[in-house]
Amino acid sequence: MLVPESAVLVDSTISQTRRAKLMPVVRVAAGNALEMYDFQIFGYYAAAIATTFFPSGNEFASLMLSLATFGAGFLMRPLGAIILGAYIDHRGRRKGLLLTLALMGFGTLAVACLPGYAVLGLAAPLLVLVGRLVQGFSAGVELGGVSV
Repeated sequence: MLVPESAVLVDSTISQTRRAKLMPVVRVAAGNALEMYDFQIFGYYAAAIATTFFPSGNEFASLMLSLATFGAGFLMRPLGAIILGAYIDHRGRRKGLLLTLALMGFGTLAVACLPGYAVLGLAAPLLVLVGRLVQGFSAGVELGGVSV
């Protein structure tokens, strides 16, 4: 039995419409999964980060400084949600998304590519802290505002 050409076109259009609706959901879910993965990795490697960026005579103190830096990112989330949420309201969702992703990329790259305490001295832990604060700041609006 032959299928009319119009039926094939309708089926193709429905398939494209479904795909167009599904792709933004996949992109947002993938972005949020990568962000949460980054947060998990920092917590998992807190001991290694402690010895690299927060060396001291006391291993416990180094680990606590590393975990405090990890937690500082979470403290910036409400501030990021307020400031970047207002930016999104005034400038639009697309510009807000691009700014949020740029900030997250900067924070992640800052932490990932930073040399340790042996190379930079006191600047290394401070720059790791700044990177985590920027990550937390952008995550405040990314998880809620961008997902919407």
